[in-house]
Amino acid sequence: MEIELRPRLCFLVKGERGYGFHLHGERNRGGQFIRKVEPGSSADLAGLRPGDRLVEVNGENVENETHHQVVNRIREVPHRTRLLVVDRETEDYLHSHDLACTEDLAIEMGTLSPPPPPHNPELDKPVELLPRLCHMVKGQQGYGFNLHSDKKKRGQFVRAVDLDSPAEGSGMRPGDRILEVNGVTTEGLRHSEVVGLIRAAGDEVRLLVVDQETDELFNRLGIIPTITHIKASQSSRSSTTHHIPDPFMDSGLRLSPTAAEAKQKVLGSRNRKRAPPMDWSKKHEIFSNF
Repeated sequence: MEIELRPRLCFLVKGERGYGFHLHGERNRGGQFIRKVEPGSSADLAGLRPGDRLVEVNGENVENETHHQVVNRIREVPHRTRLLVVDRETEDYLHSHDLACTEDLAIEMGTLSPPPPPHNPELDKPVELLPRLCHMVKGQQGYGFNLHSDKKKRGQFVRAVDLDSPAEGSGMRPGDRILEVNGVTTEGLRHSEVVGLIRAAGDEVRLLVVDQETDELFNRLGIIPTITHIKASQSSRSSTTHHIPDPFMDSGLRLSPTAAEAKQKVLGSRNRKRAPPMDWSKKHEIFSNF
């Protein structure tokens, strides 16, 4: 295949002004397209070109997703992203030869390694991939995040986080997967049951979450991420105390209720407050706002 007629796999690292490209959707053609690439930006150096059609984001096909969904996929992994793109000429070539646009055919461009910054001793510390405990107190507009369930993946995911919201202040990020609600595991629970747990908590909630990169690491290791991994990390960094406070016990919440107790709590909350109406016309996803 001619080298110029191959899709491009572009590795981008976010700079001070972002990635340096503009994305837009075209209803008459379908899909998401690169509208503008800023000269000298990470996008420019990675080989993105105006008019490119976006096929995949970080290995996930986005050809049938909305503009908002694609934007959130790009934001799921902080500071870097991997985009599979194709220009019009290459796309026509692939179609004429009955070839799919995949990473296997693509030319790799750009790098996920940013240029070395000025030396800072604080940056020498290793980055830990651990779950995070997000503690939120409800504001006038709620917690400020959108929860969705994707049948293609297991679990409940944060779709969007409002600016200056309690969710953003707690460290929650788009793409996070919810592991626990106030110490109750969400494993095996339906979307409406997780919604019920969050609403049953009232005006304050603690959510144990994990981002995509950390989730993939724990999956490779065959380990289920829990609150104990946060406490173990805190313990390893502390040499002055042997007691690590348990945020759930300190707040009067039990850490590990049984699955039956968790389900009973959800069912009990339904008698007082119904879960928000679901849009069952969505084939693969269910959404709830908080």
